Amino acid sequence: MILIGESINIMSKTIGPALKERNPEPIQEMARAEDEAGADYLDLNIGPARKNGDELMEWVVKTGGYR
Repeated sequence: MILIGESINIMSKTIGPALKERNPEPIQEMARAEDEAGADYLDLNIGPARKNGDELMEWVVKTGGYR
């Protein structure tokens, strides 16, 4: 079985503002918690970010890779 952590998304009251402000701490905390809970992969959802979406996704992928 493959487990996918899905809590890192723009709709979260914690993660949404962190994405907009480029604040890595809440994202790294959530990624760490999902990893410790056994997630094999993380589903990173930046929502409908049309402006700078590519840059935001690259940033969140690098940010979530806390290891």
